[in-house]
Order: sequence, then structure tokens, then C-alpha cells
Amino acid sequence: MITGATSGIGSAIAYAFAASGIRVLLVGRNARKLAAAVRRTPRRRLAGSALADLADVAAVEQLVRKIRRRLRRIDVLVHAAGEYSWTEIGSVDAQAFGRLFDVNVRAPYLLTQGLLAELERAAGQVIVLNSSVVRSTGEGVAGFKATQHAVQGFVDSLRPGLNRRGIRVSSLYPGQTATPRMRRIYAKQGRSYSPKLLMRPQDVAAVALALTELPGGIEITDLQLRSLTRY
Repeated sequence: MITGATSGIGSAIAYAFAASGIRVLLVGRNARKLAAAVRRTPRRRLAGSALADLADVAAVEQLVRKIRRRLRRIDVLVHAAGEYSWTEIGSVDAQAFGRLFDVNVRAPYLLTQGLLAELERAAGQVIVLNSSVVRSTGEGVAGFKATQHAVQGFVDSLRPGLNRRGIRVSSLYPGQTATPRMRRIYAKQGRSYSPKLLMRPQDVAAVALALTELPGGIEITDLQLRSLTRY
């Protein structure tokens, strides 16, 4: 099950998993993009799709119920959906901060907890797409950075209990990756955007796929990725 499966890294992960023989269930918030993602996925590799706005707690709860009715087990749960916004100095935009928290923190927390039984039946794995911003100053993104630290916190706290149930948990911290979000960030900063200097979504997806192929009984807890071509 892959959230944020219609764009960027989430879309690349869905493609890589399906190409490797894994059946995927795609979750997205945009009906048109989700339909396109479904069409791109070979039918024999498609476990289904679900439309949900992860900023809406009722929609997240409904998604959990829908998945539990549809699937008895989940081998891999990938949290790739995310919200991003700038935080200007002096900003008091509580609504924008609330959406960041709802999508980036509350949704993956509720989905992981809500689908625990299905993960446990499979001795499954949770892969969380975090951000390298947790290891940088992250000027101008105070709200986003706060949510990424919060994600790191709840993942680290849940890991021992999930491990005792046979569930592996890995956090990926990609650096700058050539996605639509990164293009918008460069435009906001007035910088020239050169995708060839950044990581490709396919590269991050290859790492996520490799995590599913680890020998049983071990896990990689945290993995930071960066592009060599920028250095």
C-alpha cells in the first residue's frame, strides 16, 4: 500500500514495486491523477486504489476501514504522501501549519496504527519517506521541518512495539530529488532548476525496493540519501 502514489517519489515507488512483481494498492487525493496511475499499473500487479485526502481525519479513518475490508494482510506500507509549504518570518497561518501536521504526521500515524493487524499477519514492513531537512537548518520551512521531526519521533517510538510483532520499520531521508515539488521550491527561491544535478525519483524507489528484499530478521532503521552530482 503506497500513499502519495500519483506523483514524485510515491509514483516511482509504485512503478518499481509493480515492475518487481509486487501487487500494489495506490492511494492518492486527486481523482484524475489516481486514475492515470491505475492505468499505468499492469492489471495483474494492481491490488486496487483508494481516493483519500489525508488532511481529513474522517477520510483517513474511512480509508483504514476500506483497506481492512479489502486486504487481510499488508506486506509493505509506504508513507510517501506529504505536504510542503514555506513558513515566512512572522507568519501566523495556523491553517497552513495544521494541514502540514495533518498530512505529514497524523495521517501516517493513524494509518500505521490502524493497519497494525494486517501488517502483523504478513510480518510486514513500514517504509516512511521523511526528508533530509531534519538534518539541516531548513531556513524558511519551519512548519514543514517541525512535522518531519515529529514523524521521526513517532516512528522511533513505535518501532520497538512493531518489531516485537515482527514488523520492520525504515525511514528514508532523501535529499533534493527531481520532483514537481522540488521544481516549485527552486522557483520560489529564484534558483535555476537543473534536474540532472538532483536524485531521480527512480533512484529513491530503487532503495525503497531494496529495503523489502533484506534478509529476514534485520532492518535498516534510518537511511539518508543524497546526490553525488551536487558535490
